[in-house]
Amino acid sequence: MRLIKSVIDRHNLKQIMSNWGLLILLAFTIFILPVITTFVRFRLFEIFTTLIVIVSSYATSEDAKPKVMLQVLIAIVAIWITGIANLDGLQYVTTVWLVLFFLLRVFRFVRQLSRKEDVTSMVIIEAINGYLLIGVGFGILVNMFSSDFPGAFNFSTESSVSHIYDSFYYTFVSMTTLGYGDLLPVTPAAKSLALLITLCGQFYLVIIMALLVGRLLTGSVKR
Repeated sequence: MRLIKSVIDRHNLKQIMSNWGLLILLAFTIFILPVITTFVRFRLFEIFTTLIVIVSSYATSEDAKPKVMLQVLIAIVAIWITGIANLDGLQYVTTVWLVLFFLLRVFRFVRQLSRKEDVTSMVIIEAINGYLLIGVGFGILVNMFSSDFPGAFNFSTESSVSHIYDSFYYTFVSMTTLGYGDLLPVTPAAKSLALLITLCGQFYLVIIMALLVGRLLTGSVKR
């Protein structure tokens, strides 16, 4: 029994550390890194995206499985190939894989949340991490789309560093249905992508709210 309890405690500690670490990494990448990269441009985005890939695999409790380790390795290779190589065909494949990796992590978060018996602070952190991962994943996709198809969005073309954060900004504004209107999709394909981003963000919120409210109601009935 003591051994089982020790294993459970280590698992819970890993969950706490990885989820808080992921939240800090995501918040830093989304809110702080755009300011830093205006002064320092030493592949900081690639470095922090790599850290997000690694920590998100731990946060979804699958770090020991070989297939997940392979997914993480491919995602890391995709990050650096996309950031360094200038091969259009390969860049499309690596970007799509990276986006799929993040969306798979989001799916794992939702599945974890559906299995929780009560709403705790860690459940809230996991829900937030899932939402931010959607934004990061689609932000990378929008960045690739707008870079390879000029005129798809009315983004600035001054530098690639500011371009990725324009994509992040646009993605989160779309997900929250805020719609400032300063950055816009122009082509039909870009508008379809905008609709997909908006619907995914809203569907995630609806699903998570249903799960959390259901747990709260179940907990109140048990009490």
